[in-house]
Amino acid sequence: MDCRYMAKFEFKCKDIGMSCGFEASAPSKEELMPKIVEHAKTAHGITQIPPDLAKKVDGAIKKKMF
Repeated sequence: MDCRYMAKFEFKCKDIGMSCGFEASAPSKEELMPKIVEHAKTAHGITQIPPDLAKKVDGAIKKKMF
């Protein structure tokens, strides 16, 4: 596969208003979400992500082509 057309999904905590330098990326949203969930638990003490926060997180995920 020509990697010039592959996508990468990125998330940054600061994009949802957190004072946090966490950044993560993955080839798909499905692979990115567990990284975000684990970070929310370990760094922010968030054990359950409420729907409003999930919506903010989803909206902050950027799709990058490379």
